[in-house]
Amino acid sequence: MPMYEYQCRNCGNTFDELVSSTATNDSDIECPGCGKNESEKLMSAFASSGGSSVGYSGGASSAGCGTGGFT
Repeated sequence: MPMYEYQCRNCGNTFDELVSSTATNDSDIECPGCGKNESEKLMSAFASSGGSSVGYSGGASSAGCGTGGFT
C-alpha cells in the first residue's frame, strides 16, 4: 500500500496515511487531529532507496568539495 502525506483543510494538521486503493478520494481521509474528512494530498519530494544524493567520487573518500574525486 502506498503512503501519502495529507494536510487537513479544517485544522491544518499534516499527517501520513496508508491508502489501500487509488480510488479512495482524498476528502474521504479522516484527519487524526480533528476527525474531519477535509484532507488534501500534499506533493512530496521524491525519495529513492539504495542511492546517494551525492555524485560519484571515484572512490576517493577524502576528496574535497568541488574536486569530483580527482586530485
